[in-house]
Amino acid sequence: MEVGLTDDTSPASQALDDTLELARRRERTHRPDRASRIGAVAMGVPFLIAAGTLAAFSPHITARQWVLAGVLGVLYLAAGQVEFEAAVGVTVPSEQVLVAMFLVLPPTMPPVIALAALIWVKPSWMLRPYRGYSFLLRAASAWQTMGPALVLYHFGDGSARLSQWPLYVGALLAQFALDILMAAIRTRSLGMPLRSVVRPLGWTWCIDGVLATVGLSAVVATNGSFAMIPFLVAPVGLIWLLASDRRQQVERSLSLGKAVMEARDEARLDPLTGVANRRAWEEAMAAAQTEVDASWGTRIAAIAVADVDRLKRVNDTLGHSVGDALIAATASSLLRDAPEGATIARLGGDEFGVLWVTTREEYEAFDFVATLTGAMTGSDALEHVPVLASIGFATTPPAATVEAALEVADAELFAHKQRRMVT
Repeated sequence: MEVGLTDDTSPASQALDDTLELARRRERTHRPDRASRIGAVAMGVPFLIAAGTLAAFSPHITARQWVLAGVLGVLYLAAGQVEFEAAVGVTVPSEQVLVAMFLVLPPTMPPVIALAALIWVKPSWMLRPYRGYSFLLRAASAWQTMGPALVLYHFGDGSARLSQWPLYVGALLAQFALDILMAAIRTRSLGMPLRSVVRPLGWTWCIDGVLATVGLSAVVATNGSFAMIPFLVAPVGLIWLLASDRRQQVERSLSLGKAVMEARDEARLDPLTGVANRRAWEEAMAAAQTEVDASWGTRIAAIAVADVDRLKRVNDTLGHSVGDALIAATASSLLRDAPEGATIARLGGDEFGVLWVTTREEYEAFDFVATLTGAMTGSDALEHVPVLASIGFATTPPAATVEAALEVADAELFAHKQRRMVT
């Protein structure tokens, strides 16, 4: 059954060459692009210097303040996990906790507490490649605390009074000013227009302004005692209830339209393999571009394109039924090993595509390149014919668009087939 399926290249030496090439490609693909690294350094390093300098000038911190710092830090961390999505942005009800920290603690402490909370959200990042880059990104996300810290450190007197409302307004405006500055740096490093973040920033400022008033009122009304905690927790509970109700409404809407969606999905499936067809692939590409554009550089699109090796030879020597079964087996391998949530599609004939929108950290942790390559290395066999495929990879960034990433992956696929001299 193997007659006509061999070539002059040793399988062992060819596998070694492919492994070395994949290692080189993996290093290129996983490395954060230069613009991202510059943006992380430009935002993260100055924050660490500023926070460290402020901490060095901290006054004596009492035991009560340490306890308050721990309680408010945990509450800030918890509030950051509650999200309410709207058309223009995401509400995270943590501003009132941040305001309370600035009013009851030395203003040098909240930046450090905020950074600790951001690190604690996902500590597994410390075990992954480029953890220095990831750490700087988290430090950059804490910049919003530095404006109020500097204003209150230089002009505050350590007490919380409504009569000082101009000072508090100035501190909030300093926070917003740094938001604009960090947005400008990040969008420039990613090659995005600043106008793309204007609406999300406006939404965030409106919510933060309302929640800042709640935080100030809670501290003043309770004279900064532990009795303020329920008032700070209340907005978190409210947002959580609204988000939960929104999810239930969405689920009900999806349930009502389930029959329509099933019919639509069936029209977008390849009948031979059961994976998505070309039409569904093009829709997934458009949706991926929209998601990447709206993520403010926090998500990437990873693309793999695979082409079944020696299909024509299989059809000529073993028959088209075996060729069709080989195509189906290739689809099964991709379905089995592709990351959860990825789109697997038959693009035509013996060509398949895998599209996955994710974060860079999840992409690196899953090891997208090595896992999908392993799925195509002949671990399965059909009629003594191994499941083998040439494969190309790309991501955006560094590709400018999802469509450009597909072109890069196609070029890699073609080069891979040329090197292996397979058809």
